[in-house]
Amino acid sequence: MRVVVAALFTVGGIFAAVALVGEFGDINRVSPHVVGLGSGLLLVAMSVGALFLFNPWWANPFRRMTAEDILRQLEAQGLVVSSDFEARRAFGIEESDDEGLHYFLELGDGRVLYLTGQYLYDYEPISDEPELNQPRRFPCTAFTVRRHKTEGCVLEIVCRGTVIEPEFIAPPLTRRRRRSISPLQDGQILSDRPYDGLKDEIQCSPA
Repeated sequence: MRVVVAALFTVGGIFAAVALVGEFGDINRVSPHVVGLGSGLLLVAMSVGALFLFNPWWANPFRRMTAEDILRQLEAQGLVVSSDFEARRAFGIEESDDEGLHYFLELGDGRVLYLTGQYLYDYEPISDEPELNQPRRFPCTAFTVRRHKTEGCVLEIVCRGTVIEPEFIAPPLTRRRRRSISPLQDGQILSDRPYDGLKDEIQCSPA
């Protein structure tokens, strides 16, 4: 939603500027090169403005701070909440609309934790980029999910215990497949839907 609002802000600002120029001056008398340059500068200015207006400071759009710096500041302000989990099994689903990976994890007490988001890619194995190669870090048998207290987004997963290799990673869910499971929210814990039942739903749902 924040991305949509920022895009509308940028496009709306450009249209408003064009309307103002048309109202107070004859744009046809201006050189096309000047119009093009002015439009480009306006687009850059509106985009930068949208970055500041529609992103919280801790989103760090210009990478002025490291992730550790941001986390320390949020902790100092009491804006980090942590939840500890122990897991036994897990399976995943590939993303379909840039929403990120999906993971279903069977917890030690039999409930199921659902996690989804682009942040999960930070813990996936990488083997084709020498400078970024890393082994799988998540899912694992013990971990802590640290979230922003008011925004609810995941800031960090602290991985402990033993890495769990997912039982399978299902292909992206089509619209028809999505109807086979109820809408779920990142971090939701399911106590009424057992892990094996969810696994069967995903594997056997119609394409």
